[in-house]
Amino acid sequence: MPTTHNAILLAAFGSRLPGAEDSLGVMRACAQELYPDWRVETAFTSGTVRRHKGAHSRQGRSPGEVLRQLVREGVRRLAVQSLHVVPGDEFLGLQRLVASMRGGPDGFERIELGRPLLGNAEDVRRAARALLSVLPSPRAKGEVVLLMGHGTRGNANSVYQDLADELRALDPSVLIGALEAEPGLAAKVDELRALGARKVHLLPLLFARGVHATRDMAGEGGHSWRGALTRAGFICETHLKGAGEHPALAEIWLSHLREAVERVRA
Repeated sequence: MPTTHNAILLAAFGSRLPGAEDSLGVMRACAQELYPDWRVETAFTSGTVRRHKGAHSRQGRSPGEVLRQLVREGVRRLAVQSLHVVPGDEFLGLQRLVASMRGGPDGFERIELGRPLLGNAEDVRRAARALLSVLPSPRAKGEVVLLMGHGTRGNANSVYQDLADELRALDPSVLIGALEAEPGLAAKVDELRALGARKVHLLPLLFARGVHATRDMAGEGGHSWRGALTRAGFICETHLKGAGEHPALAEIWLSHLREAVERVRA
């Protein structure tokens, strides 16, 4: 790939599963099409994923390692786009990294960071409308959608509730639960029963269809959401497609990238 003075870094959490890279591949192709004269690189923010991929592979590099390499190769202007869902710990780490490489002999003349999918209130409203366009439809009476988000620590976890509120106003039969935070699956089972649900469509609210989607949500084991809901008496249908594979949702991340690029160019 030719070295230019302008580059884009797409930073995703990552996954150990080969098929989970489809979302990142789609996003990289879109970014390269939008900016054919810019260099486009990718990196995973999860240390666990990087160790699995291998430190000496391109997929095993951290965002910091990629950025330092770009500086050495003469890149002076960079747009970093977060491919996370909420502004949680992984995004905050990117924020700190970008701030540390702004200016100076070991940094960039211009470096800007694009928001995650649900970066502000307008993003939440936009994502709610986009989600409705990709959910299973039409659905019969008694069919409810349950989205599985990852969940995070601190105030960022409240963004899931903001999205749930927006969706409830548009379609009360669409719920959101969190895998590693509250409200978890137990609370969603109570809501499903209150709605009179008979069948539950399970979808991941995750950038890629990695381990959380394929095992924790849709797995055959008794500890998966699918298994727990089946034991609770619901019919379950799983839909394994990462959020980044849905054009309507990918467009939100890409709009944030375009904003970051414009700030770099300013």
